[in-house]
Amino acid sequence: RAKVDAPEMPANKMFIISGNNTGTGILQNIMDSDGIGFICESEADTLSTAINADHGHWSDTLRKAFDHDCLSYNRRTDQEYREVKKSYISLNISGTPSQVKSFIPTTEDGAFSRQLFYYLYGIDQWINQFLEDDLDLEEIFTNLGLEWKKEVEQIKAHGIHTLCLTEEQKKEFNTQFSHLFQRSSIANGREMYSSIARLAVNLCRIMSIVALLRALESPHPYQVKNAPSSGLTPDKGIPEDNIKDNIITRWKLAITPDDFHAVLRLAEPLYRHATHILSFLPSTEISRRSNADRDFLFSQLGDRFTRAQMIETAEAIGIKKNTAITWLKRLTKRGILVKGDGNGVYERACVRV
Repeated sequence: RAKVDAPEMPANKMFIISGNNTGTGILQNIMDSDGIGFICESEADTLSTAINADHGHWSDTLRKAFDHDCLSYNRRTDQEYREVKKSYISLNISGTPSQVKSFIPTTEDGAFSRQLFYYLYGIDQWINQFLEDDLDLEEIFTNLGLEWKKEVEQIKAHGIHTLCLTEEQKKEFNTQFSHLFQRSSIANGREMYSSIARLAVNLCRIMSIVALLRALESPHPYQVKNAPSSGLTPDKGIPEDNIKDNIITRWKLAITPDDFHAVLRLAEPLYRHATHILSFLPSTEISRRSNADRDFLFSQLGDRFTRAQMIETAEAIGIKKNTAITWLKRLTKRGILVKGDGNGVYERACVRV
């Protein structure tokens, strides 16, 4: 026994990772779990306190994980070096508006643009807090989790899945985000450009999940002959003999038109929620940040409008006339809007990136 090497400590694999963690601790948790993890905290301050502590500073880990980057660290003690080639980390947190600034101190560190935000208004009246039925919510969510676990195991067993949009879907996707890109310049100059770009990435990821779930509704989604309309087709590089033997490791994933439009419609509300959250953060690029009302007003006017139309639209949505005129003057002075040929006509200038 004295001549036998001591056994190595087994990896501490966990899927749910604590947000109350140190910089090295979070990396160890991720690497022990092969780069996969989920951080869920009910208070954003839990992460803010941990990240800003003396041994914290792992905001960069979250930013790298958004793009599935390699994570690594090196320690002089025992010449320890560890890395994971790919990282897949999900983050779900909630908190009050005052906690946003402590978690995302500035929009320039990249954390803001990598998040999807949902602003929930507080309750303004009392509602009945007692359920009239005997629903066991814990059992419901446990069953949902076990069902999804089976789906994930089935997906992993069949290799790589690649979402492939049709040419019409690509065109519609580009049109939607081109519109948001131009619209964001009116509200906040260049400050929202990276947020819109990463919102597009997030929507593509949501489309992938929705398309997969839809495909798995088929009784035999991976049987090419039995389920030709499941949305899954073998990659064009798979040999015919492999397809005949049903040995397929790469799949093309299609999304139905209804599912595609359902996910794409999330772009507008998610953009507006992000714009609202942006108002809680200190301004970096411009001295005065526009609010969501101004963004919404000029989004309703289109690329060409008159001063009278702007005033009429503003009053219809509850914005004072003088406020709207002040916004119009500022945007014209900044060169975002230009005066057209007619009297009182304004047009949007081209956005240059």
